[in-house]
Amino acid sequence: MKLLKRYKNKIIPIILLLILFLIVLIYLCNDSINSVANIIIISFILSYLISPARDFIEYRFKIKKTTASLLIIIGILSLIITCVVIIIPELVKEVSNIGVIFDNIAEFLDSISGRFKMINFPALNSIYNEILEKGNIIFLNFSKSIINNFILITENIISCAILPVVVYYFLCDGEKIYNKILLILPTEKRALTKRILNDIDKVLGRYIASQIFLSVIIGCMTFILLIIFKVKFPVWISLLNAILNIIPYFGPIFGGIPAVIVAFLDSPIKAFWVACGIFIIQQIEGNILSPKITGDSTDMHPIVIIILLLIGDKFGGFIGMVLAVPIGVVIKVLYDDINYYLF
Repeated sequence: MKLLKRYKNKIIPIILLLILFLIVLIYLCNDSINSVANIIIISFILSYLISPARDFIEYRFKIKKTTASLLIIIGILSLIITCVVIIIPELVKEVSNIGVIFDNIAEFLDSISGRFKMINFPALNSIYNEILEKGNIIFLNFSKSIINNFILITENIISCAILPVVVYYFLCDGEKIYNKILLILPTEKRALTKRILNDIDKVLGRYIASQIFLSVIIGCMTFILLIIFKVKFPVWISLLNAILNIIPYFGPIFGGIPAVIVAFLDSPIKAFWVACGIFIIQQIEGNILSPKITGDSTDMHPIVIIILLLIGDKFGGFIGMVLAVPIGVVIKVLYDDINYYLF
């Protein structure tokens, strides 16, 4: 018994690490646990993202946290329903015209083939046929992806319905849950843990807010550019550019390519001017908006960010690239705080 008390501070962390390892193992191996855990994780992330809006409503209108949480959930659901009613039909209409783009590509390639008489050059003719085949494969994969995503959303409709409820409880009782989890730790470690978590919350909150604000601005600027030059699918391309802009460095490049390609199908001159417009937007974002809005929220060297993005892409694709920098920010704050408080 004396021996147990003596090594209590060492045994508890080991037990906690073993429990954490077991939870991760079960999450990876059991599909049922995986789906439940995903709902909790997604709900936590969403509640964390919208908690500043809840705090603002609570403070501004002097109402209870439960009322503010309910209002923010109702507001977001209303916004989603409005988008579904107004925007989705337009997006469906634009998607139905995707086949026209591929027809234009085929016609363009046919004209190039006829102009340069590629049939007389077996190597060029082979490349031409390969391009057509790859184009058909891309179109088929795109169609399958839309169908599969629709089926996936239909299959997970119950999970989607549960999400707002779980988010609501996280918004209302997040602080209570946070304090209960802290009780697991030894008393002398709780104050330090709170301090470190508060530091993470400040830095991560600033980074997320700045990136969302920046993405909204870039999406609006892209939409205006596409409307001016009458480029097809302005809503799709603007949304894509805004979402991809969340990824530092690579996002603006990935987001600008679809706009130029779609404009090129109408006219090479139009593609040139759209490319110039996208380049100007990227310069404004990279040299003016990003430094002012994002500032030094990450305080990491660009090489470190690029490495994080490459690792994120390797392990999680697009989602991995989106999460790579926030995870890097958390690790950096942990490292700095542990160095400061413990050493």
